[in-house]
Amino acid sequence: MRDEIRERLETEVTRKQFLQYLFGALLMVLGIANLLSMLGGTKVIEKHIFLPGQNGTNASGFGTRRFGV
Repeated sequence: MRDEIRERLETEVTRKQFLQYLFGALLMVLGIANLLSMLGGTKVIEKHIFLPGQNGTNASGFGTRRFGV
């Protein structure tokens, strides 16, 4: 196996082949990272903060004032 890897590393490649290998390796790394994050089960929970007396709506932000500003 080491000889096969050594032969691969010693062969000359064109710029196009090099970029194909580079992007292929990048996609593999990103794909594996995303797969591990999905299997990890980490979930993001959004929490909404409501101020009292606002009937469950946010008291600040776009659209809360008379002309939406």
